[in-house]
Amino acid sequence: MCNMSATKPIKVYLQNDKPLIWSSTDAVKIREEWRIVGCLIGCLPRLPRQNNHLGLPLQLSKEEVTLLLEKGAILLLNDATGLKEPSEKERGEFIEYREASYQSQVDLFRAERKKEIYQNMANIIEGKKAKAQKEEKKDSSEATEPSEKEEDFSIDVDKVPIPPIPRKYSLVQIFTESPYRLDQEIPAEWSHPESKQEQLRYHVYRDLWNQGFFLSNGSKFGGDFLVYPGDPSRYHSHYIVICIPHNKPMSALDIVRMGRLGSNVRKTVLMCSQDCNQRISYISLQWSGIS
Repeated sequence: MCNMSATKPIKVYLQNDKPLIWSSTDAVKIREEWRIVGCLIGCLPRLPRQNNHLGLPLQLSKEEVTLLLEKGAILLLNDATGLKEPSEKERGEFIEYREASYQSQVDLFRAERKKEIYQNMANIIEGKKAKAQKEEKKDSSEATEPSEKEEDFSIDVDKVPIPPIPRKYSLVQIFTESPYRLDQEIPAEWSHPESKQEQLRYHVYRDLWNQGFFLSNGSKFGGDFLVYPGDPSRYHSHYIVICIPHNKPMSALDIVRMGRLGSNVRKTVLMCSQDCNQRISYISLQWSGIS
């Protein structure tokens, strides 16, 4: 775990009751240093009409935010903070930056276009020869000499006119955080967990996190959390966590249902509860079948 005295807290903005991280650097940092997975919810600029791969912002769960606040790893801020009006100097700097970005794209485009011409030089010359021969056959039956063809159809790539990219097709950087925020940001209020079930979920989450596991939302597998032995990008989850009040009565059918739930996805079900002494207890269920 990182030393909080040597690192700066990560800014998390509360927007419509959703805790969001907009900085890619902070999203990587919170995963590598704090084992917090979160959930990417933003569409990718180049692939906006799909939801298989998503991008920033990174949305944190209530349990993740509560844990990070306890550890002092984040600053939870109210995103309703006003923005200051940029000065004329700042406007000029922004326009200069946008123009420099466009010109660099034009240079890269022209260099890439010249590279393509070099790579396809033989095909281009052959195409020009074939077109010229077809036009000459219409006028006369005489063919052009080979030496003249090569001389006539050679191409000087440096002299080929390559138009710049139209400005409407240039890439524009979209800022994920405004550089014109007021110096004083407003901290947001956070009251999770409130209900007994929320408290149980958080205490189970914290206990498993303290044991070194990665955790993510488990609703798609019918549980509260999924538990991973390492980063979810490298490991499959091993457990499905189901949080159950300690004194809640359960039928045999409930046990069988949860056991079948885990066996269908090849995972172990963890029934988690908290007793009157605030200790977390775990019961694992694995479907073994009848031999």
